[in-house]
Amino acid sequence: MERSGSTRTKAENTLKEALVNIPTPTSASITGDTHLEDLAKKFIDTKRSANLAPRSLDSYQWAITAAIVPEIGALRVREASTERLDRFLVKVAEARGKGAAKTCRSVLSGMMGLAVRSGAGKINPVREVSSISRKNEGAKLIPINAMPEILAAVAADEELRRLDLVDLVELWAGTGLRISESLALEWPDVDIEAGTLSVRANVVRVKGQGLLRQPHTKTDAGERTIIVPARVVNMLLQRRVSSSTDLVFPSMFGKLRDPNNTLADWREHRDAVGAAGSTPHSFRKYVATVLDKAGLSAREIAEYLGHKRPSLTQDIYMSRKVGGSDAAAALSMALA
Repeated sequence: MERSGSTRTKAENTLKEALVNIPTPTSASITGDTHLEDLAKKFIDTKRSANLAPRSLDSYQWAITAAIVPEIGALRVREASTERLDRFLVKVAEARGKGAAKTCRSVLSGMMGLAVRSGAGKINPVREVSSISRKNEGAKLIPINAMPEILAAVAADEELRRLDLVDLVELWAGTGLRISESLALEWPDVDIEAGTLSVRANVVRVKGQGLLRQPHTKTDAGERTIIVPARVVNMLLQRRVSSSTDLVFPSMFGKLRDPNNTLADWREHRDAVGAAGSTPHSFRKYVATVLDKAGLSAREIAEYLGHKRPSLTQDIYMSRKVGGSDAAAALSMALA
């Protein structure tokens, strides 16, 4: 390559600029002139071939289709500066919320990382964009002394019995399982004799595929075996006798139960049983609070709830390993 200029310095500068912007041939056909719309397609293809969880893939595809391509899809890789991407993410946060902006940032980071690895850039411009903070105050706390009365009211509610929510609420109060984890439980995950539950799957709804039982949990730390309170063991024992499916909490048709529909049913009836404003995460917060007051460490509570970081447990829930018997004993006393 050669370039000319009116002076030696100008010629050198022109040549350097041309060398920086020269298209770089790669096996992935990604260059500095590749449009972000095309880069996004290649990025999704790599995630699909890597067997990314269907729900995550669906979330990434939404970010690309609904936000990234319409707004900045025409940009070329070499034009995707930190300043431009930062302005785009601010716009997404204002129009769609900070959660959507964080998803878009994650996708853009993956896209630009792919470009850098393909030789189409030197640094990932997303690394320097402004952070997107989203305040999370956690679920509404259910007072410890209120739980026995709530469970009694739930058990006496005929409509909750018809909806098969009584045992599910009992499970939430005694284990703090996520709703997606509880609905994915199968009887091989339950050891009545040992009094344990093995959490190793979750139920999600994926666009175009319906409900799926993913053979993994929300995070790696979510995969765990926990010892559960005697009250929960007795409930599961009685439920096992009348069960006709592998699922512990199936739908009325014996298939996977929809977490969204289940949550909607609880919202409709929670006020009547003294649990206004509560969600399944409120029961997780309740479990964390009970264990905290019983003297368990943040690490022990995080392992019981399936959190990777004890700091998350402390910040939000406290106002693959075996959760110990101390946790089950503390919950048994609180639910008595």
